[in-house]
Amino acid sequence: MKTIDLRGLLLAGCAALAVTGGATAAQAQAARDYAIQRQDLASALRAYSLKSGQDVVYDPSLVRGRTSPGASGRLTDEAALQSLLAGSRLSARRTPAGGLSIVPEGEAGRPQADATGEFSPPAATVDEIIVTAGKRAERLGDLAGGASAVTGQQLKAAGAQSNADYLGRIPGVVFNEGTSGQSAVTIRGVGATAGIDQGQGPTGYFLNEIPLTEPSYASGIPDVDTFDLNRVEVLRGPQGSLFGSASLGGAINYIVNTADASGFDAATETTVRHIARSGKASYAVKGMVNIPIIQDKLAARLTGFSREDAGYIRNLGAGTRNNLQVNGVRGSVVFTPTDRTTLSLLSLYQKNKSDEIATTQSAFGPYARSTILAGPTDYDFEIHSLRLDHRFDFANLTVLASTNTKDHVLDSDVTRSSALRTFAPKGVLSQEIMHTKMKTIEARLASDGDGPFKWLIGGMYSETNTDVATLSSLPTGAAVLASRYNAAQLQGELFNRTYSHREGAEKALFGEVSYEFIPTVTATVGGRLFDTKYWVEIQRYGINYGLTGQTVPRRNAGDDGFVPKVSLAWRPSRDLTVYALASKGFRFGNPNTVVDLPGFDTPAAWASDSLWNYELGAHSSWLEGRLQVDASVYNIDWSDIQVRLVRPGDNLTYGTNAGSARIRGVELAVVGRPTAALTLSSNITYLDAKLTETVRTASPPLLEGTRLPGASPWQISNQASYRFSGPLTPVLTVSHRYLAKAPETLQGPDVKVAGYNQFDARLNVSLDDVDVALFATNLANKRAVAFGYGLSSTGTGLSEFVIRPRTVGVTVNWKLR
Repeated sequence: MKTIDLRGLLLAGCAALAVTGGATAAQAQAARDYAIQRQDLASALRAYSLKSGQDVVYDPSLVRGRTSPGASGRLTDEAALQSLLAGSRLSARRTPAGGLSIVPEGEAGRPQADATGEFSPPAATVDEIIVTAGKRAERLGDLAGGASAVTGQQLKAAGAQSNADYLGRIPGVVFNEGTSGQSAVTIRGVGATAGIDQGQGPTGYFLNEIPLTEPSYASGIPDVDTFDLNRVEVLRGPQGSLFGSASLGGAINYIVNTADASGFDAATETTVRHIARSGKASYAVKGMVNIPIIQDKLAARLTGFSREDAGYIRNLGAGTRNNLQVNGVRGSVVFTPTDRTTLSLLSLYQKNKSDEIATTQSAFGPYARSTILAGPTDYDFEIHSLRLDHRFDFANLTVLASTNTKDHVLDSDVTRSSALRTFAPKGVLSQEIMHTKMKTIEARLASDGDGPFKWLIGGMYSETNTDVATLSSLPTGAAVLASRYNAAQLQGELFNRTYSHREGAEKALFGEVSYEFIPTVTATVGGRLFDTKYWVEIQRYGINYGLTGQTVPRRNAGDDGFVPKVSLAWRPSRDLTVYALASKGFRFGNPNTVVDLPGFDTPAAWASDSLWNYELGAHSSWLEGRLQVDASVYNIDWSDIQVRLVRPGDNLTYGTNAGSARIRGVELAVVGRPTAALTLSSNITYLDAKLTETVRTASPPLLEGTRLPGASPWQISNQASYRFSGPLTPVLTVSHRYLAKAPETLQGPDVKVAGYNQFDARLNVSLDDVDVALFATNLANKRAVAFGYGLSSTGTGLSEFVIRPRTVGVTVNWKLR
């Protein structure tokens, strides 16, 4: 595994950026050579978008039939856009997400967010966000489906460092905090466990559309650092038609900023904080530099970050804490040789290392556990991608190729449950070492035009290779083992060894067609034709497997089919979209790897679940943009659920498809700005997610009416921000979150997690290019369980992951432009 020490480099680099950045500020508003000829306005705006690198969105009815006079000469982006819109009675508004929205001149006077994301008096509108949820740029408010987007500016304003700081505040999303790299997200209650699935998980994860979810048990779930993120898109409901496997309940797409050839830019962020019960300070230092190499043609961007969170859970036996270190670097190179072609390279490396697993054991106290051996975790992920975007006269081509590598090492003290504990005074260790490499290529063509007919067609192929070693050992116990067991079964301190090799492949054709058959109503039909294959082979050696070991020959699983998506959207104005949607999701099946048991018919494999989502919703803007209301109601029918059951006779678990569930929910998101100074928001989710069929082959039986794990019936998030007038423009933000109780597992529905309120506060002040924030999270210092593994049979009580105790600190941000 790789080891990279980034801290000294980051500290020095951030200091250098702060000193030298001001000298290059004059380059921020660079001019470009524009040569956009007179043509229809829609085509002119597309040419401008490619040249400037900015997303431009608009209601097609606004530009239909209009002609642009063009833009020629060396112009700033603003001047070029004004030239293109001359005489059209249209204007542009910029959003904090970096997009441009074309609106009638009468609406252009609405005050919009400035470069800092703040709003100017006398009134303020809710910002518009540009997303690529449909694999083409469009306004969030135009989507025919449930979706949310958190912009980089919003992440910064909230002081978010990781997934735990923001995902759980989004409607329909529950963040199940676990060990670093092992935290899972449940969307709309779709999940048979609140933790890591033994097969492919129900939520898809992407980075700039690069798929990050492997076809089986996850070697790690990325927690992408929030610094220099453009936005995080959360798509609720199955996304199989465009995003493929894993997105059974929904998908999360992290969008990082890429290189910008228009001018130099730089930024730094430094945080110091204290976590209650940790005993020492935590810190984070981050930096970004964007360098144009050839003006308007070629640029490079480098982002680095280092964070250390002091541990608040003590291992009384091993003397360790759950200290966490996160170090990483992102790099981007973008080359635009012509106004039609863009090549983009993107790389990321991130390393998460914890000194101790972050579970408490209730027998030893609210923030404690006790084992002989420490339980450190080490999780790395590395991504490299090459993307081509080219505009033909009739369509836009995108080709995206990527590699994604994950490594994890997880140590567990299993002394209390091991038969060897009577002669293992220094403990019994189980270590899991996992390496996964995933390669993916996707190519698609999307129609270029704003007429009533739009289309998208594409294909993809992905292959994944995973190697897993599970090693059981007696630390410093080689001599004891040699005196008790045959030497042929041992390997030094190792007494049991399991090695597995797994390979998976997915290939698919996908497409989508939409037609605006009357000026305000659009019908969309799409789908994905898929084929998945997965196989595994296992070798086991040691004292449990005889003198020659045990081999599980290759076992296979495969699936193919078609998942459709149909929607109808009514858009009477740019301020209202009402939609109806039906969509289906899918995920990989997997083979069972337990040895055969005489007298019991163990399934050879399990297949994809069957899940249909039926949804009605609306995105709306009121009071001249000062109030935004998004609402949806949905019904999910889920059958042939992928579950783990216990085999009678040897109590080993196996996977199968069994049972069914019904999920009904309502999601409401409201954002209002009654004045320029005050912003209020509230997200409310009601969820009724229960089994509709009893599975008696389970042990214990899974009973009809049981609530799905982690599917809290109520989830509420509220926030109020007030910007005071005067020096430093202070902004005070207070927030609240409530998550109702839910079962921890399907097998033990009486053990509950969640059921808590959390209150946070933050005060931001600004001085020129520097922002300073004082913050406190979990003000009441509430101990609450986010997720757990139930009651242990070894006398250690409940094994629980708890939310972070009260945390106070200060963050200083500097940005050149």
